[in-house]
Amino acid sequence: MENASKWYWIHCLSSLHIGSGEGLGAIDLPIMREKVTEWPMIPGSSMKGVKRDYYRVKEGESNWFKQAFGKSDNNGAEAGALVISDGRILAFPVASRYGTFAYVTSPMVLKRLARDAEAMGMSLEIPDLDQFEKDANNGETAWITTDSVVDSQQQVFLDEFYGKAKKMQEFTTWANWLGEQMFDKDDPYSKEMFIERLVLVSDDTFRYFTTMCCEITPRIRIQDDTKTTQAGALWYEEYVPAEAIFYGMIWCDRVDGSSDVSKRIANLQHLNTDTCLQLGGNASVGKGRVRCRLTGGRDQ
Repeated sequence: MENASKWYWIHCLSSLHIGSGEGLGAIDLPIMREKVTEWPMIPGSSMKGVKRDYYRVKEGESNWFKQAFGKSDNNGAEAGALVISDGRILAFPVASRYGTFAYVTSPMVLKRLARDAEAMGMSLEIPDLDQFEKDANNGETAWITTDSVVDSQQQVFLDEFYGKAKKMQEFTTWANWLGEQMFDKDDPYSKEMFIERLVLVSDDTFRYFTTMCCEITPRIRIQDDTKTTQAGALWYEEYVPAEAIFYGMIWCDRVDGSSDVSKRIANLQHLNTDTCLQLGGNASVGKGRVRCRLTGGRDQ
C-alpha cells in the first residue's frame, strides 16, 4: 500500500527570498528564520499557497482539488485535507576553496530530521554523532564523504572556516540515502554533486554559515526621465543562496469528514513526485525557482 504521508524536499535552483517584513538592522528586507535557531526556513503556508496555485492551473476546480486544498464558494467554506509542514534547512551551500562549494549540515539538523521521521512512523538511523563530538574534541572538526571533492589532504576551507576533516564511510552511506531521496534517478549528476560536497560541521559553525553567508543584494530604483537613482530608493534584500536544500512533511487529514486511510492515500497519490515551482518574492528577476520532490512516508 502506498504511504499516506510523505517527505518533501526543496532544492533551490536560484536564490530564494521569503521575506519576514521590514528589518530593523542593516538589511531592509530579511528572510524568514526560525526564532530559536535563526536558521532559514520556508513557512508551510508559503508552500501550500504555491502548491495550490500550481494545481489550480493544472487541475482546475476539480473534486480532488477541493478535497486537497479546500473550497471557499457560496455553498460554504471548507478546509482542505492536505497538510504541509514548514520547510526546515537540511544543507546550506558555502563557498569552498576546493570543489567550488560545499553542502553543509550539522548534528542538530540530522537529529531533527530523525525526530521528524519518527513522527512519520519511520525508523531513520543517522550517523554516530557521539563519535563526531569525540572527533571534534581531537581536532577533526568536520566529517566528509569518502569521495569528497571539497578537501585537500583532509583539510577543508569553507568561507572563513578552516578545519581538519575526517572521511567517514558511515557518513557516506547517509549521504547516499539523502541523495536518493532528493534527486531523481534520471538526474545522477545532481546526486553525485551532493554526495561529493556534503560536509558535517558543528552546530555553532553551521549557525555562523546560515546567519552570515546568505546573499545580500542591493536594489535601486531608477528615474525614467534622468536614468539616475531616485533619492532614497536604495535598499538591501537578503536571499538564501542557490543550491540550499530544505525538507518538510506532507500528509492528509480527514477527507470529507472520513478517516478512511484509502481516501487519504488517494489524495497524496495525486500529487506529482517532481515539480518545479516558484517560491517567495521577485519572480520577475528569476528568484525563487525551486525543484520539489516527494518521497517516502507511511500509512496513518
